Amino acid sequence: MDRALPLVLSAQAGGYGPLAAVVFETACLFVNSEGLPDLRRDSHQAKRWMSDLLDSAGLKPVPGDSADRRKELKRNRETTLQGIRAAMSQVRVDYIRSLDHDPEQREKLFPGLASSDEIFAYYRIVPQAQKEIVSANRRALQVASRIAFAEDEDLAIPPARSPQVVRSFRLALATLSPQALDAETRDQLRQELSETRAALLVLEKALT
Repeated sequence: MDRALPLVLSAQAGGYGPLAAVVFETACLFVNSEGLPDLRRDSHQAKRWMSDLLDSAGLKPVPGDSADRRKELKRNRETTLQGIRAAMSQVRVDYIRSLDHDPEQREKLFPGLASSDEIFAYYRIVPQAQKEIVSANRRALQVASRIAFAEDEDLAIPPARSPQVVRSFRLALATLSPQALDAETRDQLRQELSETRAALLVLEKALT
C-alpha cells in the first residue's frame, strides 16, 4: 500500500504502468478459493485492498461534499480502475508467459499447471494484453469494412484468412445499433441477416 499510494496520482497524470505492476504484485500475495495466487483479483481481500487504496488516495467522498464533487470523484475512481485494469493486463500476460522460462517458480506457485497455456486456461485469462486485443479488433473491423464495400470480383480471400474474415464480420455486427435504423434499413438488414445465416449454416455444415 505504501508503494502504491503515491503512484495513484502520478498514474492519473502520466500512465498506469508502474501502479499496475505494484497492484499485480500485491494481487499475487492473495490467494483464490483453491489456494493459488489471485491473478484475477477476485478474492474479497484483493478487492478490499484496492478499495482501501483508492479511498486513501482521496477518491472517496467525505461528508459535506457537493453532488457535483461526488460525481467527479466517482468518475475519477472509475477512470483510475479502468486504467489499472488496462495496464495490468499487459503485466499479467507478461508474467504468466515468463513462467515458461522459470519452471521451478511455476511449480512452486502454480502446482499442477505445467505451462503458461495451462495457467491461462485455469484462470480463464485471454493470453493477450488488452491493447493487443483492441489492436486486433480494430484490424478486424477494417477488414470487414473493406469487404463490405467491395464488388463481387474483389472478394477473393486467401483460405488461411477465412477465420479472420468471419471474425471481422462478427465484430462488425457487434457495433451495429438497430435502434437507430429507419424502417427501410431495418427491412434490408433483416433480409441480409437471413441470407447471412443461411450462408453460415452451409459453411458450418461443410466444415463438419
